[in-house]
Amino acid sequence: MLQAAHNAKVSHQRRGNSLEKTPASPPSALGPRLIGASVGLALVLWLMAHPLISRVADGAATLKSLANIAAFSGTVLYSWSLVLSARWLWTDRLFHGLDKVYKWHHITGGFAFLLLTFHPLFLTFRMVGIDPGRAASLWILTDNWQVNFGTIALYSVALILVITVFARLRHQAFVWVHSVLGAVFFLGFLHAVLANGNMAAFWPLEYYMVAVMLMAIYAFLYHSVFGLFLPSRYKYVVESVKQLGKDNVEIILQPAGRLMNFVPGQFAFVSFHGAIVNPESHPFSMASGFREKHLRFVVKALGDYSASLLALRPKTEALIEGPHGGFSYKDTANRNQVWIAGGIGVTPFLSMARSLGPGYSIDFYYCALSQEDAHFDAEFQALAALYPNFHLHTFCQDSQGFLTAEIIQKACGLAGRDVFICGPPPMMNALKTGLNKAGVPDKMIHYEDFSFK
Repeated sequence: MLQAAHNAKVSHQRRGNSLEKTPASPPSALGPRLIGASVGLALVLWLMAHPLISRVADGAATLKSLANIAAFSGTVLYSWSLVLSARWLWTDRLFHGLDKVYKWHHITGGFAFLLLTFHPLFLTFRMVGIDPGRAASLWILTDNWQVNFGTIALYSVALILVITVFARLRHQAFVWVHSVLGAVFFLGFLHAVLANGNMAAFWPLEYYMVAVMLMAIYAFLYHSVFGLFLPSRYKYVVESVKQLGKDNVEIILQPAGRLMNFVPGQFAFVSFHGAIVNPESHPFSMASGFREKHLRFVVKALGDYSASLLALRPKTEALIEGPHGGFSYKDTANRNQVWIAGGIGVTPFLSMARSLGPGYSIDFYYCALSQEDAHFDAEFQALAALYPNFHLHTFCQDSQGFLTAEIIQKACGLAGRDVFICGPPPMMNALKTGLNKAGVPDKMIHYEDFSFK
């Protein structure tokens, strides 16, 4: 174990510590601003289509205008929701991590649904005093398929939204749900382009909205329909599979082509082909060091898929898509840090610890249920022996209870230190609350928030 740690250190030093010289990038706010700007542009083009005074001439005109605003804003946000589910690497950079991409995916999807619901509501209020029968037709299927496409799309999105809000989805269920959302969006696209309204009356608005919707349809096709062919992937093969304790599986992959470049702490989507394991891709954090030849993953056997990984055999093909994520000790200029890992959340810290260079001062709290469950304690001890400023604190729940911010404060101090946390959500939430009370601002607390099983 000591020799492995030494090799990792030497390998990193031979590369000249190239990433150590790269200044840290703060979390970017460009993604949310871009979403806001794209919605704003749609509304500006809509305002240019007709004089403003005509849009608020009376109650009926005002209601129609509100319906238009809801429709255009909702459509742009729905489009963004699909784009953000495609796992394009440029969205990772815009939002600083795939967890934040998915967060904004949910935000844009939720607001899109509300706005697109208000669209027929405003039209119903406008028409109910004029033609009650026509007002009711907006909510039922008729012989007008331009309206029917919108109605079916709205009801379908409502059903999917209920499922995603009230059910904790496994990763593949999440993928399936968003595949359905893409198919439903196509119905909304037909509803919009067949309508003889503001879009058809002003070509800049029509071209812009069609371009936005086609971008969303391409995002859906890119990952959900042609996902096996279009995304760029790295080819690896299984070298070894080993069970760690009762619930963890360690997988070592060797390259079968070009190496994947990644920042310590990132993760990738992995799919195995030619084995009895389901070939669909799943997200795993890299546990190997910076640019080591082999890729190492440690997976907790929570469900049928992860438990089946023990059936993998050497030479099984693995396709790697990524890397993703913005959780890394390199993402802050402050080199005085505290790391906290709980359970399988230790994985990104294995990669970080094996990639450390000079100038960092790290206190690492490795939390486990018991010493027996601290599978990587010996490896971290070996790394601590090589890196004098890497201080290991193995913290076992059965003998020491739960780790708190107060314990960390007394042991090593928190003032002026960035804190990185990865572990079960209850643990992270409790620690974040405690760290805030201890005076650590939110901007100095780093974590990734995924809830897939």
